Amino acid sequence: MRRLSRLPALSKRTALRTLPALALCTATHSAWAQAADASSVQIYGLLDAFVGSMKRSDEPGRTKLLGSGGMTTAYWGVRGSESLGGGLQAQFALESFFQTDSGTFGRNSTDPYFSRNAWVGLAGGFGQLSLGRQTNPMFVASGAFNPFGVSLQFSPVMLHTWQPTYNRAVLGDSVWSNAIQYTSPTFAGLRASLLYGMGEVQDREGIRNLNLALNYAAGPFAAVVSVQQAKTGPGFTATIGRQDAALIGASYDFKAVQLYGQLQRTRTPDIRTTADTAQLGAAVPVGAGRFLASVARTERKVTGSPGTQRTTWALGYDHFLSKRTDLYAVYMRDRLTGFSGSGSVGVGMRHRF
Repeated sequence: MRRLSRLPALSKRTALRTLPALALCTATHSAWAQAADASSVQIYGLLDAFVGSMKRSDEPGRTKLLGSGGMTTAYWGVRGSESLGGGLQAQFALESFFQTDSGTFGRNSTDPYFSRNAWVGLAGGFGQLSLGRQTNPMFVASGAFNPFGVSLQFSPVMLHTWQPTYNRAVLGDSVWSNAIQYTSPTFAGLRASLLYGMGEVQDREGIRNLNLALNYAAGPFAAVVSVQQAKTGPGFTATIGRQDAALIGASYDFKAVQLYGQLQRTRTPDIRTTADTAQLGAAVPVGAGRFLASVARTERKVTGSPGTQRTTWALGYDHFLSKRTDLYAVYMRDRLTGFSGSGSVGVGMRHRF
């Protein structure tokens, strides 16, 4: 018999020590499988709104706003599982992004209704096999190995990597449609995943996306390697048909401070462009909150043209009022070659249900 249930609540201590993984829990299939009951349906989500004053280095003017998704893009979802016997489960997830400030569904007007995830699959001792629209493991990795998580407003490395207005390094979306994913069981702290996104272009089977990721976790140490080749999705045009990307990341929790680092490289041969991104960050637990600090630098080189450098750093504080509700404040500074530096600031609230 299926039942409707709420996600398991985290203790305040666990919530503090697992950020930013808290924002990623429904994007990673292993965490999803652990949270699912033998046979259940769950409704869950997250709301995030902030008041801010925002300006990029290359932006002509400043924008004061009440925005959505300061630390995590708002979403809601339904997921379920059915025990099929012998350790085998049928599973599904339907998740939709939305904008807290306006109530609009999707991150933008081009998003489908279930823009965050829409998949069905089987899980067992062999691991998990899932079919449908699924989160890109490289997006998960870049969010997990920086103290600001998956924030597309205030995380320096996420802005450099995924935000179009910051001339994102990685093309294609953070979620891939028409995708098949296999995730292995965990062996001695190691877990692998392979994601294949079909382009569904007639007579052009080579138009597809492919990602391979290897995750490792043991006690206070965690690391990831993620490589991909993408040929379809946002950012690809008639003149840009392929991009190769690689990411390595690591973190270590010393209890008094948790350190994060990652390196990325993208190569877009059609426009003879290479981008190298490095990020360092730290999170310091203080009482019911954490002080956050991160800096990212991207060097973009175009054959035959002068290169550009972008450096962005952010300082913030995230304070938990309860197991599911937190308040945050962030100051960010951005500088792009040929432009003067500019600052952005935001204060917001996040609630999980």
